[in-house]
Amino acid sequence: MITGRKPLFLCLLLAGAATSAQAELFDLIDARLEWMQDVAAFKHANDRPVEDLAREKVVIDKTLEQAALAGVDPDSAQLFFEAQIQAAKEIQSCWIERWRKDKASVPERYADLTTEVRPALLELGGQILETLSDQPPVSSSSQADFLDTVNVDCLSDDSRAELFDSLTKVRHAQ
Repeated sequence: MITGRKPLFLCLLLAGAATSAQAELFDLIDARLEWMQDVAAFKHANDRPVEDLAREKVVIDKTLEQAALAGVDPDSAQLFFEAQIQAAKEIQSCWIERWRKDKASVPERYADLTTEVRPALLELGGQILETLSDQPPVSSSSQADFLDTVNVDCLSDDSRAELFDSLTKVRHAQ
């Protein structure tokens, strides 16, 4: 990995006002987005575009499958994961633009997209859905905790707000 990931329990400890399940959820979302620097490095080094519609379809299809198994409404889960995908593309684009401007800052080593990153992202996606299924829907009153936890470099405030808004709309399956 390019940068150190925040340990889950540190974020749980620092979350304060959020329930421990919500703190875990927010940390999982942050951890998933932290991988985007590695995704960007791989794509930059291999001259691949940020947008990969075929891969996005795989992620959404897997989300729908995992959501149904976890007892999360698939439609609301899809909206949330689509927001995560948009946030991921924003982060990747930002990193690639930085490296185009400052070639000396391009990482020489990064996680392999196929063997390391994608399996980790799918695992985190499943953990996010399991955590969502084990708690009441996220309330707008926990936005400050979310914003304190999900603070990935290159993620705009607008994207964080959109991500949180879509998260509050995730519901349990009926």
